Amino acid sequence: MLKNNHQVHLINSDVKKGVMLLYHGEEKMNLDDKLRIDAPVIKSKIVAFIRSTLEKRDIDGLLVLYKYCVESITNVHLAIETVGRNNVKLVVTKGRFVKKQPREQMDLEAINRYLDLPEENIVFVNQEKILKEIRNVFSGRYDLTTGIAFSETLPVMNYNLSYYLLRGMARKEIEHKTFAAPLKKPSTQREKFFQRAIAHYKSQIRLRVLLAFLLAETENRSFLGSVNKTERLLGLFTKFGTYHAADFLPLASLYQTQVIQLANHLGLQEFLASKVAPHPSSYNYFFNLSAEEVDRILIRVESGLSVKQIAEDTGLSSEAIKNINYHYQSAAYARTVPLIPKL
Repeated sequence: MLKNNHQVHLINSDVKKGVMLLYHGEEKMNLDDKLRIDAPVIKSKIVAFIRSTLEKRDIDGLLVLYKYCVESITNVHLAIETVGRNNVKLVVTKGRFVKKQPREQMDLEAINRYLDLPEENIVFVNQEKILKEIRNVFSGRYDLTTGIAFSETLPVMNYNLSYYLLRGMARKEIEHKTFAAPLKKPSTQREKFFQRAIAHYKSQIRLRVLLAFLLAETENRSFLGSVNKTERLLGLFTKFGTYHAADFLPLASLYQTQVIQLANHLGLQEFLASKVAPHPSSYNYFFNLSAEEVDRILIRVESGLSVKQIAEDTGLSSEAIKNINYHYQSAAYARTVPLIPKL
């Protein structure tokens, strides 16, 4: 729950290093200022941290699992800064088609435009055969290949549906707090259906991690994951999935807006402009808020402010703040490492 006491408990480690918020007096730190970073300093810290760890472990290079997103592109640039472009491998999973254009061609165009890597360092991995077996497990029938339907009231699902679309279809349950697995066991047929469909999608995401680690470990490389802090706090990632299970999570301490600042410093303005314009962000899709508004709420939630205090501080609605806080609380399980009993 959001804390209501005026003496705010500083939860996040970054905030602990800052100034204590004092709402019982006139003095307070503007948390929006903490969302602005010194990008050159941040880049240097990330590069130094990764480089020092690689030297201790005698690792030769880095591997990034590619996705057309600012985090993935930023990680490639950070990797190049750390070990040099000849020691960075990019892994692109393929097998699907989008708008009748091969995904491989789309990815190659973006890679050639925004990344300067040797051609031999870019690897395309076809995961369709393994995905077929996952689909068989999911369906429970080896002759079912087009979709599933448990009753006429439930939608027929195509196996390539995205996690965002699945969560969007379950929005009613999420908003009414009747479906937030594993916080609450699904009870209705519809809720069980979404749980099964989302679990199936996550299995595909985790498969990519296996492929990435296979290549990394056979070539003495470390694998960089691409989750940012905003995604991590809100559960907009798959636990032990593509951008979570990794040797390094260079961007996991940076909110989405801070990653964008870092990307601008790395010279990715053209990519950011092409990425933002045609596609609304997942934050707009789920919360009807911009990434900036989500981050302004999240940094205050982490700092222990009440809904009322956040609303007064940001000018955003109480309902929006409660929605962000609910997802923040619901995603706590996803942010944890495997639980170990104290014996």
